[in-house]
Amino acid sequence: MAEAQLSLFTSPILTNIFLPFLLVFVVVFAILEKTNILGEGKKYANLIVAIIVGLLFIGAQSLVGFTIKFLPLVAVFLVILLGYFLVFGFVGIHLEKGMKVTLGIVFGIALVAAILWATGLLSNVSSGSMEQTIGIILFVAILGGAIALVVSGKGKENK
Repeated sequence: MAEAQLSLFTSPILTNIFLPFLLVFVVVFAILEKTNILGEGKKYANLIVAIIVGLLFIGAQSLVGFTIKFLPLVAVFLVILLGYFLVFGFVGIHLEKGMKVTLGIVFGIALVAAILWATGLLSNVSSGSMEQTIGIILFVAILGGAIALVVSGKGKENK
């Protein structure tokens, strides 16, 4: 009986089709409902758009494979981060801004490494195409820096 239940959770239909569809559908539907992009009270339009995006997502199996490899790492990072916050909260330590930034940078680097691993780009480093990988990392770093400048510049406009 237990073997039959375990085989249900390892079924390719569940792991490669149903769960990725459900994840994308729920996230897209929640974003559409929260932002009211399609208009106020357009629940059925949001539902149809979310279903279509979910079906398109499971049609691209490379995206599904990336999601299946990447989401467990995100879950581990979230559990570790939650553990840090719980320990600091129980002890009564309030992190200073510098420590929060440092912790954010460390988890950001770990997240970028996880993305590189899940997409298969991390194996390119060991196979010899170091220039391409460095170019991608530099592009992501420059893009992140530009986004940080834009976000931090918003508060200065009001002053």
